[in-house]
Amino acid sequence: MPELAIVIPTYNESKNIKPLVARLDQTLDGVDWQVLFVDDNSPDQTADVVTELGQSHARVACLKRVGEKGLSSACIAGMRHVHAPVYAIMDADLQHDETRLPLMLEQIRAGADLCIGTRYSSGGSVGEWGMVRQVISRSATWMTNFLLGTRLSDPMSGFFMVSDTVMRHVFKDLEGQGFKILLDIVVHARQDIVIREVPFTFRPRVAGESKLRISVIVALLVFLAKKAPRRLMQRIFPDHH
Repeated sequence: MPELAIVIPTYNESKNIKPLVARLDQTLDGVDWQVLFVDDNSPDQTADVVTELGQSHARVACLKRVGEKGLSSACIAGMRHVHAPVYAIMDADLQHDETRLPLMLEQIRAGADLCIGTRYSSGGSVGEWGMVRQVISRSATWMTNFLLGTRLSDPMSGFFMVSDTVMRHVFKDLEGQGFKILLDIVVHARQDIVIREVPFTFRPRVAGESKLRISVIVALLVFLAKKAPRRLMQRIFPDHH
């Protein structure tokens, strides 16, 4: 069993697989790790690229899903498929800074239950985002923290590391809908989990297509509408949830 299992959901990311694995090889030298790409039957044969690479690279594996789609559900399926004390979630589009993984792992080793890669704390950046996208993201962050009672600088982050202890506690409650699995985990985790944040700079996409769609915003609003009342009751009656 590796210490760190990196779960990466993919859809039409064939051109990014080999560059990403090469970067992981370089930055995780000295760490016992494995990467599982969870592919939703990509038309560009992403799964074939991963499978071929895995034949010569023992740390690389592929879980191909047919008839299922969705980033959050792919992440859940991946974490159920591999077993490790620590899981990392990141995208395959090279926008997440893999060089931050060792620092995130250090935080987990030091006792954190969850370590989030953040674009919004000191040292982090959204990179080349336009003003409209920045305003949407900042608004979503404020609204999420206000409605859910969280204090996360980047609750929309898709780049984080979490302990197996937390996942075993929340697996049964995760909905697996939409794109933001981090919020799903935080909402259903114990109230006393230790959360740390590590800043990173969001890079431009190298290949493939952006996953940002209006449907993502709609999914977030639906999630908040469903979860906010429960979180409010937990804050009012902390001993009865």
